[in-house]
Amino acid sequence: MALPVAPFRPALARLADFSAAWAVAALVAGVALLAWSAQVSIPIQPVPITLQSYVLITLAALMGWRFGGLTVAIYLFAGLMGLPVFSGGRSGLGMLTGTSGGFIVGFLLTALLVGWLQETWARLKPLPLFAALALGHLLLMVLGAGWLATKMGPMAALEKGFLPFLPGAAVKTVAALATVILVERLSGTERSR
Repeated sequence: MALPVAPFRPALARLADFSAAWAVAALVAGVALLAWSAQVSIPIQPVPITLQSYVLITLAALMGWRFGGLTVAIYLFAGLMGLPVFSGGRSGLGMLTGTSGGFIVGFLLTALLVGWLQETWARLKPLPLFAALALGHLLLMVLGAGWLATKMGPMAALEKGFLPFLPGAAVKTVAALATVILVERLSGTERSR
């Protein structure tokens, strides 16, 4: 008879469980990191390449789907309500209908997917975790390019909203894997079996 598998709680989710003050601090730090990483960009058209997807998938894996999803939801709410947290200091509800709309919606779905996969399947095992992070990146890129296709057609969306992001996505996925493993190890997380 197999022993029941204990739930996996990522490092920042455990920190949030510790106290309300730590939870708020982690939420604020997560939102701030998402906003900052949106400003670190290569301003190509129609959608800039930013550091944000690295921060997004890293936070999702470190926070889990509930806490990571909440962090991203607060970030999106702040941006849609007018705070200049999106790339290039942009904000407002019009972002949903612009060329970045698919990526913006994809942020929340990606955080939920990566966080859920980390908690239920990857559980800090390197290869499954890499797969979860890569799948999150792919989901974000497909949603972004898919929305862009409604604006400029499928071929243009592929050429301008998907293919230019592939090399960076590969590098950011490897960097996210290394970051998550390092933070989890420093926080004392034991590798799941």
